[in-house]
Amino acid sequence: MQEQVKNQKHADGTPAKKMEAHEAANANQARGMDTQAMIPVLAMIAELLSITLFRWVSVPDLKYTPYSTVGKIWKLEDVAEGLAWNYQTPESMTRAADQMAMILRIGVIISLILGIAFILYAFHSKVKAVRLGRIAFLWNTLLTAAALWWATDANMALNILSGRVNSFMNLTIYSKIQLTAASYLMIVLAILIVPFMRKLLDTRKEYAAEYYQTRVETEDHGIGKRTILAFALILTAIPAVIFFGIFFLNDRSDYFISLCIIILSMLPFFLVFENRRPQAREVVVIAVMAGLAVAGRAAFFMLPHFKPVAAIVIIAGVSLGAEAGFLTGAVAGFVSNFFFGQGPWTPWQMFSFGIVGFLAGLIFRRKRGRWKHLRFLLCLYGGLSVLIVYGMLMDTASVFMGMGEINKNAFLAMYISGFPVNVIHGASTVVFLLILGEPMMNKLDRIKKKYGILDP
Repeated sequence: MQEQVKNQKHADGTPAKKMEAHEAANANQARGMDTQAMIPVLAMIAELLSITLFRWVSVPDLKYTPYSTVGKIWKLEDVAEGLAWNYQTPESMTRAADQMAMILRIGVIISLILGIAFILYAFHSKVKAVRLGRIAFLWNTLLTAAALWWATDANMALNILSGRVNSFMNLTIYSKIQLTAASYLMIVLAILIVPFMRKLLDTRKEYAAEYYQTRVETEDHGIGKRTILAFALILTAIPAVIFFGIFFLNDRSDYFISLCIIILSMLPFFLVFENRRPQAREVVVIAVMAGLAVAGRAAFFMLPHFKPVAAIVIIAGVSLGAEAGFLTGAVAGFVSNFFFGQGPWTPWQMFSFGIVGFLAGLIFRRKRGRWKHLRFLLCLYGGLSVLIVYGMLMDTASVFMGMGEINKNAFLAMYISGFPVNVIHGASTVVFLLILGEPMMNKLDRIKKKYGILDP
């Protein structure tokens, strides 16, 4: 009773403060585990499943041997036996692998204990489980670090035995022992969950009515800090993920890299909403635009490279904002490839479509609603962005995916051979912008004004 009175004294009279002070008296009172608190719980379940059921280590050279080419983290000695059989490794190397297998097995047991304890504690006490949750996620990350250390050490030893130089390429793309995407899942989830653990598990605060009020259209004050932060994230984190997939996953985990890019694409989009949650109708608009881009690409399947995807992504960026444009392009590239085929090119397409939409939102943020003056500039941007930005990015991807010798001549040959294709794609973007630009932008502007959503 005294604690409640004390909380009320510190309340400043606003409904949100009074509600927070009242609910803070009971840490177990919350909206339930069917809300945001389920995110870290489900992430931990995914990590435990990855540790126990999925294979972490891959040795492609064991394909035509009696041993499996993949192994689980808690059965590393099976991989060591295959290496000894195939490469005639010294006994000391096998003993070292057996010792690491024992250490990792103990680490797996600790991970299971920490993970299960966190899940149960989070269900019971929610925000009080923050510290235990962070320890559990970071411990699982250490497992990945230990497995990567062993794989790197073993690769260096195998390179010496086979007379190869221990270069970066021989320890990554051309390495004999590689880690799968399941192992790196620990690092990805830790980066996404640990910094926001307290906010996700703190369900005591019921959101006041003002959090759900629609936004009103505000005056454009130029490029804000959130947009600059989003641009920096797009230009650094997403390319880093793509090149990580090339060098450390050897372009074998297309879905994993694509999902990482989608998650990173959502971060700039959610930065727009500051301290409130995005409403369903705001997310639906993005989903509809991405769906139109996917449907448009499928509808013109019979015409090679003559597609409306880039045009729709540009319209989304101009009308809904740079962040929404990037998310529309990334999702459209990923989903449409379920019809056209997934592969190592998918992350590159997602990034290329996304950056075209993002730049459109930045360049034309002050020119919305002036279609007579915007038509020429928008079509010019559409053609050049697809020809230069999208085209050069995809041609660069082709050089890396070819896995031949990467040099100046390889890039030059790819750019020249891809130029006619990029011209067709750029011309189609101009055509679709002329046809779809004005009606779609007018409809999106009416939706924004009516519901007060996605004001870039």
